[in-house]
Amino acid sequence: MEEYANTKTETFDELVTKHTRRDLEELALKYGLENLGGTKSQLAEYILEAMKKQKEPPKSTPHVSPKEASMIEKPKSAAKPAGFGKKGVLAKANSIDNKAVDLKKAGMEIRDEGIREMTKAVKEFQAAGNTLSRNMHAEAQKMIEDGQKRFDHGQVQFKRSIDAQIKENFDSAAKLHSGAREIVSSQEKMSREFQKAGKSIRDEGYRNLQNGVAKFQSNLNSQIKENREAVSRIYSGAKELQGRAASFQNEIHKYQEQDLKNYVRDFYYG
Repeated sequence: MEEYANTKTETFDELVTKHTRRDLEELALKYGLENLGGTKSQLAEYILEAMKKQKEPPKSTPHVSPKEASMIEKPKSAAKPAGFGKKGVLAKANSIDNKAVDLKKAGMEIRDEGIREMTKAVKEFQAAGNTLSRNMHAEAQKMIEDGQKRFDHGQVQFKRSIDAQIKENFDSAAKLHSGAREIVSSQEKMSREFQKAGKSIRDEGYRNLQNGVAKFQSNLNSQIKENREAVSRIYSGAKELQGRAASFQNEIHKYQEQDLKNYVRDFYYG
């Protein structure tokens, strides 16, 4: 830090951005600053002013010989301030100084009063905070106790609901088993009825089939008989037709052999 104070000069922005407040406080002490309060920016401004003052060259004092030094008038003891009067520049300056002193005194009183009021307010705030904390703790305890009671009551109600639901489930299961037995019994009864109905239908169908077969056989026999009779009649008719055809053929042959020849002979030969 000492090398920094002797060799390097930074701008306001560099002081604020590149250094911590701790660094700035140490630098301020190096430059002889006693006021380390305020913000970081204010501290940087104080350091810059101190750096500028330190960089200014000291005023040269004229060389004085020993004889001249002895002739220099020694400073007199502080004289009593003369009266300022009521008019004039000194009176106005005195009035301004008095007002400044009064303002400073009033400022100190205001500051002291503010400190007292702030201390009082802090104490009242702490007392109110303690009271609020106690009240909040009491309310929180009440809420915890009430929540515990509600939770316990809810647990009891939940246990009752679970027990009731378990009982209802047992009753439902019993009813379900009873219903299942009834369904099985009904199915067995229905199966027997179906078997019985199926047997009746099968027997009735068998009888109807036998009757149908017998009737069909009878009809078939009748048809066969009718077909045979028809074939016999057809055969007789065919024989009759064949006889008539042979007789007709004989007549034609006879006509060709006898009558046609005589007719041709008579037609040509007269």
